Amino acid sequence: MKIRKFSFVAICILILSSCVVKSLNPFYTAKSISFDKRLIGNWTDKSKGRWQIVSVESMMEKDSTTNKIEESEKKMYKAYKESYYITREYKGKETNYIVTPFKIKGESFLNFFPFENQDDVDVLLEKHTIYTHSLVKYEIDKEGRLSIRWLDEDKIEALFEQKKIKIQHHKIGLLKDKYLLSASSEDLEKFIEKYIGSNDEEKWKTDTKYTLTRATDVE
Repeated sequence: MKIRKFSFVAICILILSSCVVKSLNPFYTAKSISFDKRLIGNWTDKSKGRWQIVSVESMMEKDSTTNKIEESEKKMYKAYKESYYITREYKGKETNYIVTPFKIKGESFLNFFPFENQDDVDVLLEKHTIYTHSLVKYEIDKEGRLSIRWLDEDKIEALFEQKKIKIQHHKIGLLKDKYLLSASSEDLEKFIEKYIGSNDEEKWKTDTKYTLTRATDVE
């Protein structure tokens, strides 16, 4: 198999791929969760992707009226009742995430976690996949637009190389050139607190970002 072809396949199967910081544990603890109802609704991004954001609580309530709730679903509801279920549809493909809102030092964040067992994922590939958490900073401007920015891996790589942070992690990938954080959620929150206070004016600069507009505003 040619390297170019392999690289293309690898890029396609990674969710929120190599340019965002990934963690084995959530970036938040229960005390930091801060539900924001302003995010609920249908949104559109500039690439014509369509986003649907609903609360896990409302989704479970709706399902309970038509279907019997299984024990595993009850556990999910209990764990994520203050989270969102987000669906992004782009070019006929859907991806789904459990997203938890939280605040640290007054700034608003989202913890993205891909929903397991999604359609169109090869069964063998699924067995090799470990889904990870990613960190998003979000803001809503005066016009009601929702800006979401992922923490970029280049930022973390630079901090590690400059020995400015000490946080548990592993280097992964075929070339061991990607970072996977393995610190506890408590330690991740401490890292975010310090990162917020850093002097880097471009700390949230990233290529993985979206500006979402209410679907009713663009129709």
